[in-house]
Amino acid sequence: MQIAICWTPAAKPIPGDSALPARIMNITLKQLRVFCALYELRSFTAAARAAFVTQSAVSKLCAELEAEIGQPLFERSTRSVTPCEGAADFYAYAQEILGTVRAAERSMSGLRTLARGTVGVASSPMMMVGLLGDVIARYHRQHSGVKLELYELNTDDTVEHVRHGRADFGIVSTQAHGDGLDARVIYRDSMYAVCAPSHPLAQLERVRWTDLAAHNHIALRSVYSVRRAVDRISHELDLDFQSGIEAGMLTSVLNLVRAGLGITIVPGYVCAFARLLGLHAAPIHGGPQRGHELWLIQRRSTRLSLAAKTFLDDLETYLRAREGSPDPACYPSPEVD
Repeated sequence: MQIAICWTPAAKPIPGDSALPARIMNITLKQLRVFCALYELRSFTAAARAAFVTQSAVSKLCAELEAEIGQPLFERSTRSVTPCEGAADFYAYAQEILGTVRAAERSMSGLRTLARGTVGVASSPMMMVGLLGDVIARYHRQHSGVKLELYELNTDDTVEHVRHGRADFGIVSTQAHGDGLDARVIYRDSMYAVCAPSHPLAQLERVRWTDLAAHNHIALRSVYSVRRAVDRISHELDLDFQSGIEAGMLTSVLNLVRAGLGITIVPGYVCAFARLLGLHAAPIHGGPQRGHELWLIQRRSTRLSLAAKTFLDDLETYLRAREGSPDPACYPSPEVD
């Protein structure tokens, strides 16, 4: 498939010329895919493997693309591949084009039937386990012909996967999503206190936010939205949570809590996993009950395939039932027709 692109090369203008004229180029999707693979991996061998072509084909397609553009995209040596000036801008355009193509392919795949198709979902690893796991299992049992592509990613990578059409939609715990995407709140989660069964906090019949200030915390770093939610609530209640250890993964935090080094505060979707580790999880009273918002992000103006729409409908039905439960961590998977 060939596409036409209007491109102004990122070269210095000739003295006396006001600007370089834009050129209309005929470029193939295969050339763009190989270019993106080479730009990301900086290796002809790795790019060939990622694009399922030979190394010589990568070199040939890249040379054809450079000839069509009228300027080099990479500097090559025996050991490295370095992008030239203008390659980053061209990569952004290429990703936008390929993202639109991927989204169109997803929308057309299985448009009228659930006998086939592909659904791509991106979220954090813990959301995938604690929030989406039951929906994924039930959906796969009911529609085994539909391929599920699950991407366990951080927030930034989740956004990029949706933006570039690699996933139909994503769930993130921040409102920031950027241009070309739509976002809306899909779930509001309560916050829970998690501690070892032998911890004094586990003996309380009712845990309040004020009780948490008396104990040492194992916290996520401040770049994580869960930590930011806890900081916001502590500020609203004028509480000071002392943290002797900060970690970058919830699994690390929970493991340290299990070792008896402190307590932690997590959204409800983490509780089931925490209890599998033998930890005590209790709802927190005396303050904000819905402390963590999760956002659904999608490419703007992109039509979901029947397979993806059905999955999203099932997920939203499940989340509505879960949000109304007094203890979502113990709530069973609902019957979704």
